[in-house]
Amino acid sequence: MDQKLYDQVEPKAEFLIQALPYIRDFSDKIVVIEYGCRKYLSPIDEQTLMKDIALLKTVGMRPVVVHDTPMGADKFRENKRIAKLIELCGVKAIGICGMDLDTLHMALDNDFIPVIVPNDIDNEYELIDPKDASLEVAVGLKADKLVYLSSHRGIWKDVERTKVYPRLTVDEVHQLLDEGKVTEGVISRVERGFRAVEQGVNRVHLVDGRIPHALILEFFSKAGVGTIIIKEKDILYPHELELDE
Repeated sequence: MDQKLYDQVEPKAEFLIQALPYIRDFSDKIVVIEYGCRKYLSPIDEQTLMKDIALLKTVGMRPVVVHDTPMGADKFRENKRIAKLIELCGVKAIGICGMDLDTLHMALDNDFIPVIVPNDIDNEYELIDPKDASLEVAVGLKADKLVYLSSHRGIWKDVERTKVYPRLTVDEVHQLLDEGKVTEGVISRVERGFRAVEQGVNRVHLVDGRIPHALILEFFSKAGVGTIIIKEKDILYPHELELDE
């Protein structure tokens, strides 16, 4: 093999090898994704994100997408548009209006990725925050993960904002909040993260959805690209404990 070509593909092979324990441990786990970064993405960036969501499904995870709607857009058309984008990536997706758990379970059991607009025909004009909706869905489905995709990277380690904490317990985040070290933009998601973890969701991820392949890097690499909030460290898999070594 040409050395230049080898140098290009070798890191990709190494990443796949590193991802193996994560793929194994997260197989068949439900992951609820709040797609809250839509307005920051170009059409190409959005399609890349949809491919990543399709990849999660392909490697055995069970993604569920909850989205917001741009100002002035039709909620239900936007819902169908996002579902179609995911289907173009070679997996089954279905747009769902409202948060009926029986409907969501039926979609998952039939191998679909549910794409949820929180409103249904009875509350079409009600303002429902997707952050709240994704929390409700994650708790109701007993999801392993709740991911908040936004324009915020996570919880910063330093005032220069060069590094984020890769993982924090609820108690550690409370301490950072008390010290005023959590930026305003992520506080609302952190608060919902607390509620999710207290109600049985194992991991809440705060991730900047503008980062290319953010979901893949967050789920399948040691340090990730955002911040994970957990209740206690005893829920961690052995390979995740390497961060503490």
